[in-house]
Amino acid sequence: MSFEWLEPYSPWLSLVHVFSAIVALGGNVGYVFWLSQRVTGPAYGLLLVTGIVMILAEGWSISEPWLLTGIVLYFVSAGVAFVGLNPALRAQLSAAEQDTSGLAYASAARRSRQLAWLVVAIVAVVVWLMVVKPTV
Repeated sequence: MSFEWLEPYSPWLSLVHVFSAIVALGGNVGYVFWLSQRVTGPAYGLLLVTGIVMILAEGWSISEPWLLTGIVLYFVSAGVAFVGLNPALRAQLSAAEQDTSGLAYASAARRSRQLAWLVVAIVAVVVWLMVVKPTV
């Protein structure tokens, strides 16, 4: 199956893909604001879709180490966010509704920050892999 017809759109796909990555990464850095605005999730979805289209359009092999590692880390970051960060943020919000000066809130906020920085680190590595495309 040939995807040569996508070649004229490659710069635009790249632009949407990079913007989605920036929003996804920025959403994790500024998780309180961005998650409250509900833009991080859609950015991750758009990032996946444009990434798949770019793989097809560029004819990259899924067995390229930089690409395969980036895809795996993409799903790891989503898993950490879904299983760890989202519940931690809900716990932080719940604790904030009780008392922002209490121990429960401080503990919940610390956990949210730690998980958010873990996701940031993973996504930063993915962005580096996708931009630099290092050879092994």
